[in-house]
Amino acid sequence: MDLISILATVILITTIGTLVVGVAAYVAFKLRDKRRPKRKDPTASVEGEIQPIFLKRYTPEKHAAPAVTTTSPS
Repeated sequence: MDLISILATVILITTIGTLVVGVAAYVAFKLRDKRRPKRKDPTASVEGEIQPIFLKRYTPEKHAAPAVTTTSPS
């Protein structure tokens, strides 16, 4: 075998191996996700919206309307 065919074989095997490992990881993730006990989020409000624990949402204060300046024609 020459060098090109050896490198092509190595690339093909690593690509197939990567795909197999990726599919196996996805299946393992789905199985683990299925076994996880479902529990209600303690930070959720009555409406189901998750409230922040450590950070407070920034809400800018409403600024006063800009002063209206009237200029008299001279």
